[in-house]
Amino acid sequence: MSATASRLPAVDGHLIDEYVAGLSRCLIGPRRVKADLLGEARDGLVDAAEAYLDAGLPLSEAVARALADFGGHAQVAADYQAELAAAQGRRTAALVAIVMPAMALLSRLMWMNSPWVDSGPPPAAPYLLVAHSLDVLQVTAAIMALLTLLGYGWGSRFLPAARIPAPVVLARLMGVGVLVFALTEIVIAVVIYAWSVHTWPVSAGWPPLLVGVALIPLCLLAVGRSGLRCLRAGAVLTG
Repeated sequence: MSATASRLPAVDGHLIDEYVAGLSRCLIGPRRVKADLLGEARDGLVDAAEAYLDAGLPLSEAVARALADFGGHAQVAADYQAELAAAQGRRTAALVAIVMPAMALLSRLMWMNSPWVDSGPPPAAPYLLVAHSLDVLQVTAAIMALLTLLGYGWGSRFLPAARIPAPVVLARLMGVGVLVFALTEIVIAVVIYAWSVHTWPVSAGWPPLLVGVALIPLCLLAVGRSGLRCLRAGAVLTG
């Protein structure tokens, strides 16, 4: 509770708490960012109520005026949700920009010094094509994530004005893109693993490969979960 709230009796302060709780139910986004926004909203309401109180209004009217000036939940939530969508979009873009290079490096380590490279049959051309497509997909995802981060920064000024705020549009695009990417990469990774084991049966027990098989799904799960949160944060304004 804000220190400035001490001048408001519990019954009137409770009205502000109820308003903030209702606003909280309208918002979806990162917990810490959401808590900061709600804290700022509550402090602003308390300050406004105390200003009216200092101006000579009765306590109940001072609180009612502060709430009326602040606006209804639907009106206030639109701006707050845009900030939450932007925060979630930036988090997801940063996660993809970090995870994709890490996964590309992990893929290299999985096959490094593998015993079947020299003794086993050479990989077929279609196999190499599928493996290369996975590399391209990872690099493309990392580049798109970095561009999205720029879009949330100075690049947002170049986006056309629209009914839906640009940060929300970017969050939705990021969510769709990340989910499509994660599902595609899972399919390709499964195909590569099954194909590898079929071509080089000894690879099924290769420790680096087993480690990669365990870590890659976890990475994709984290990325996909963040992408889903982007969709949820961006869908609230039209939900």
